[in-house]
This record gives sequence, C-alpha cells and structure tokens, in this order.
Amino acid sequence: MKIEKIINGKLIDPDMEIEEFEQLLSEIIKSNNSEYIRALYLAFDDRFELPEYGMNLLHTVEYSRIMFGDEKGFNIFIEMLPKMLPHAQQWAEWIHARILNEEKGRKVYATLVSNTDSHLQKLVINFIKQLKEESPSHYDSATEVLSIIEARTGE
Repeated sequence: MKIEKIINGKLIDPDMEIEEFEQLLSEIIKSNNSEYIRALYLAFDDRFELPEYGMNLLHTVEYSRIMFGDEKGFNIFIEMLPKMLPHAQQWAEWIHARILNEEKGRKVYATLVSNTDSHLQKLVINFIKQLKEESPSHYDSATEVLSIIEARTGE
C-alpha cells in the first residue's frame, strides 16, 4: 500500500518518520521494480525540509545501478531527468557531480547520453559545464565526459 504512494507521486509525507521512509525504500529495492525507481526520481525536491529524505532517495536510485546494471540504471536516470526539473534542479546537479566522480560510471553515462535526443544531450552538457565552471579543479573529469559526448554526436 505504501509503495502505491510512489506511483501516485505522494512519496514524501510530512508526517512520515525517517524510519518509515527508509523501510519504504528498502521495500522498493527488494521489489526490483524499475517503475518504482522511476517514481523515486519524481520524489526529489529542492525544498526538502529534511535533507535525510533526499540523501536516502539518492542512495536508493544509485543502488538501482547495482540492481539493474549501469546501462539500465543510467537510462532510467536519463529518462527521468527532464521530469525532475525545475523542482529538483539541485538534486539533478548533485547526481551529475557524483557521476563525474566515478571513473567507469561517467564513461558509460557519457556514451548513453550521446545516444539520446539532442534536447537531453544539451541538458546534460549544461549540467556538466556548470559543475566544471563552479569547481574546475574538482571536476577535471567533466572534460572527458564532454569529449565523449561531443565525439559521438559531432557537436
């Protein structure tokens, strides 16, 4: 019944205790259902009153790459990214920052992004360029990711 809340877009209930929320996320992982992972991306919100909810969501969607493999996990994120905006812009940026810090993952992600439509490519490129501008020394990997996307798309 609580998993139904995700499907209905009502995951974050202000009265829900963090322990109950963590239990719900655990049930989602056990279900091995990619539709529930898609729904989790819709639950991100830059206005979370308690950042623990967002961090738990983040760890759960990242774990989906272990459940489904990098390719499927990243494809779910790529599919859901436009639906996260504008209400979860900061979370989308943070997910990209985490991807850039993962050597194998960023290469897989860049390749998958290069195979998407130009709107999604531009969206991802903007996130990556923004991160690089904010902290060039911390995101040296941004150049690598941008190169992969540009080489495969001819941009």
